Amino acid sequence: MSEDIKKILKLDWEKWLERPFYAFMISLFRGGSSTAAFKRIGLPDWPGLDFIFADGRWYKSSQAFKRVTPAAEKWLESHTIAEVNDNLDKFYQKNKTKIIKLAARPTEKTATKLKEIVDILKEVTAYIWVAHVLEDCLLPELQAETAKYVKKDVDKFIGDASFPTRHNALELMEREIGQGINFKKISERYGWMRARDGFAHPYTETEIKAYAKTLKKGKIKHQYPLIPRPLKKMFADARELVHLRTYRTDVFYEFLFLARPILKEIGKKYRIPYGQLKYYNIASLISGRPVKAPKKFTALGYQNKLSFLKSGLLRTKKISKTTEIKGAIAQMGIVKGRAKVVINLKDLAKVKKGDILVTYMTSPNFLAVMKLAGAFVTDEGGLTCHAAIIARELKKPCIIGTKNATQIIKDGDLVEVDANQGVVKIIK
Repeated sequence: MSEDIKKILKLDWEKWLERPFYAFMISLFRGGSSTAAFKRIGLPDWPGLDFIFADGRWYKSSQAFKRVTPAAEKWLESHTIAEVNDNLDKFYQKNKTKIIKLAARPTEKTATKLKEIVDILKEVTAYIWVAHVLEDCLLPELQAETAKYVKKDVDKFIGDASFPTRHNALELMEREIGQGINFKKISERYGWMRARDGFAHPYTETEIKAYAKTLKKGKIKHQYPLIPRPLKKMFADARELVHLRTYRTDVFYEFLFLARPILKEIGKKYRIPYGQLKYYNIASLISGRPVKAPKKFTALGYQNKLSFLKSGLLRTKKISKTTEIKGAIAQMGIVKGRAKVVINLKDLAKVKKGDILVTYMTSPNFLAVMKLAGAFVTDEGGLTCHAAIIARELKKPCIIGTKNATQIIKDGDLVEVDANQGVVKIIK
């Protein structure tokens, strides 16, 4: 084991984000958190960020983040997060066309095309990491400063004032549905939003039609609270950060979806079924020597390097049995219902009207079932996360950041979500 790996393992790592990723997806993050990657997207002098992914879960180290946050805080003094979104938008416009053209070139070597795609996707992962760093910088200061001016319901004020002004892909899709655009065209344009694990099937025309029935006519425009003058710049950044959180992954998954023809070529070349590609390190596919990784593994990222190691290197604490779980309040209210634990996309189908949606974190492809659910409970999230934003928009009780709700609550448990107190109780 190298000295670099030993140093990384000695940092204080804690469970962070649960994701159904395998070797293929994780290998796309190689180099995306390095100093060079940050510089390429307009953030010079930012140190690299180390990361660990193990057995379907990202781990976070406060020590690793503290190496980067001073540079990010200094950058925020003379820049805005809108600049990051603007740069990502230019990157998106330029490279979407490039990927479509690459996928349409039948004569070019498949490995060459795949390498170009991977280089593009790796740059998107730099934006993915940057959003996390900026959130660590901005939110603690935002809470402290807001409390000086807002004496009641500080968290609600932050959530309402941080609602983004830029539109994401889901909002654009809903607008087109409202305009009466053909469902087939909409499914072709936005179908990728369902495939947020990289390999799931896209929205079909039938699914888009069903989703259209959940939309209300005359959507109410978001009402922003009056923001004190000293906080205006901070909340402008917060709104841009909330948008960036969704936009960066939207770009990543749309690009990966557009690259599917190339991935299918690779699979055909090596006689690997398309759905099995997710178990392969992408560098091995490019090199012509495919290596299938186990479903469980540990991946360590540091600077421009990525190492795949055996599972079990990280020791985690056992979850104690309990009937009460605490988290942060995203939207107040009290609701009882049967819990439905959603880990993968296929689990969404089991959520029925009035159920309590329990998941690691929601994303735009959860919206249809969020409209059915009576309340939301998540492992992850802060005041500006997707679940919090949607909960406030739908006025449904929501508790976020419980860390382990999906591991404690079981399907079918009768639970009470007391989002006035930030407590979830398992009744039976």
